[in-house]
Amino acid sequence: MNKFSISNLLQESFEGKESISPREIFESRLTELNISENQAFNLIGLDKNSVNPILDGTIKHPSLFNALKISDFLNIEFKDLIVFLISNQRSDKIKKLETSNDFQFIEKNFDIDRLSKVGLINSKSDSSEIKQNLLEFFGFESIREYEDYIHKLDAILYSSTKRNFADKMRYFSISSAYMIFERISNPNYYDRDSLKELVPKIKPYTQDVEKGLLTVCQALYSIGVTVCFQKQLTTSQFRGATFAVNQKPCIVLTDLNQNYATIWHALLHEIYHVLFDFDSILSQGYHLTGEPDLLLINEKNADDFAQEFFFDSNLLRFIKPHINNELMVRQTAKKNNIHKCFVYRAFQIDMWFNHKKNFWKAYRPHFPEIVETVKRLSPLIWETDSIPQKAKIIKEIFELNKIVD
Repeated sequence: MNKFSISNLLQESFEGKESISPREIFESRLTELNISENQAFNLIGLDKNSVNPILDGTIKHPSLFNALKISDFLNIEFKDLIVFLISNQRSDKIKKLETSNDFQFIEKNFDIDRLSKVGLINSKSDSSEIKQNLLEFFGFESIREYEDYIHKLDAILYSSTKRNFADKMRYFSISSAYMIFERISNPNYYDRDSLKELVPKIKPYTQDVEKGLLTVCQALYSIGVTVCFQKQLTTSQFRGATFAVNQKPCIVLTDLNQNYATIWHALLHEIYHVLFDFDSILSQGYHLTGEPDLLLINEKNADDFAQEFFFDSNLLRFIKPHINNELMVRQTAKKNNIHKCFVYRAFQIDMWFNHKKNFWKAYRPHFPEIVETVKRLSPLIWETDSIPQKAKIIKEIFELNKIVD
């Protein structure tokens, strides 16, 4: 953390930590050096009218260079002298400095325009209202409290890379997910063997559009894997991510593409990362699906795993000539314990990646709406929710402990 950030200096001046008395130190230095005041002024290179107001904390507009010269003569940290001078300023001046610092921090870390568009920010110009909206969403009392948290979070999520401030919405989405997982604090022990046993039991639950995904997520929670759902943020453009929070796997899903099969595919994709890449994720804090990865986590393997899990290549070869025969598609899906949309999804993927033909808009009537599916997971909705409230709700939902059997 930068010791000379305005927020840190303000905080120390408010708390009065390690407060100094420059006047007393000045008098001690005169005795120590056996010199007069005038000789001291000559050594500093300033006259008494420049030095005394700084020593007494009465100066209104201290010069940076004068303060540096005096701190050097007093043999004290420059920062300590600045904290002393701030603490002696009028409250209205400190308030203006604090407001300016808060807004600069907000501008640096948040995309105000896009957060306004999704309804989280009520105003794009009123800095006080923007600050209040953000603090209420995160559940913090001050920007300083949020700033301290972000420094800690950056050390976890960006320990091996430099955080990119260019994509503020993606960072906002990532940090929000991490905060929710941290607040949920899944108490269950993560057991990889239990996860391996659970995975083969998942497919039949795709047939229950309303409750199937919820039931699977509750079962995952019971073995130490937490899943939460976010409403997609513009420009963040990811359908899933895997985090390591308190040494346990956590998965965030989004409604990117608004597709029922895609949501399940994303879940199995992330489960693959939990099963086979979790040591790497532990070392870097999180993995965002589709994002270049320094540790070379293999996205294709995860995609292939998810695709083969729901509808393998042998089944696809069988059904392709009959893809427009709804009865055969439905019977094939039923025989394989999946919702029929997975058959169509496998065909769409094959035609796009292997034949460069676009069937993405075909077979839409066979894909369920995701509203009921997602609603039961209580997704994080930016315009209405707060992180403390949402974490509490999700924890209550998962602790109903419905186990997949």
